[in-house]
Amino acid sequence: MPNKRLCTFFGLAILLIGTAAFMAGRMLNGKVGDNPLGGSSNGRVSISINDVTPAPELPAAKDDITGSFLERNDNMIVVKTVSFGEGLGGVSGNSPMDENSGVRVEIIITAKTKIYKDVTQIPAPVNGEIHNVQQAAAEGILDDLNSETFITAWGRRRGDRIIADVLFYSNPQMIKKP
Repeated sequence: MPNKRLCTFFGLAILLIGTAAFMAGRMLNGKVGDNPLGGSSNGRVSISINDVTPAPELPAAKDDITGSFLERNDNMIVVKTVSFGEGLGGVSGNSPMDENSGVRVEIIITAKTKIYKDVTQIPAPVNGEIHNVQQAAAEGILDDLNSETFITAWGRRRGDRIIADVLFYSNPQMIKKP
């Protein structure tokens, strides 16, 4: 009899630990309480990357770097690159953005560099979803950059340095909502 109780106890303990590990993994990956990309959750609205048409001012080619702003020294900007999982539009629906894997890269701004800021206005959601957003860009200045800024650059790469032809920045807190 004691052997049967012991097996039952260990079986339940393993089941409980497995369930806790599964839930912890989902929480760490941001999957608890979230609807799939493009849906809403608790009044929040999501926009699919496929529903955003890039601004006509930006190059059609793939960017050379995407990252978060770290610091600026005159005409040199340092960013921490951001990696996206493989998938449609560079973002996998099942993989979160890996914010800790980035490396520091210098972006050199020259007199010929075109600088744009994101001035996209998000339309009102319909049924918690937003579709067909036209990204908008306006002439920007380096003085707008801050710790919340997300940067994309196109140019010529030389090791851990990029000489930018086009620099595009956005500040998620400044996006205009309806």
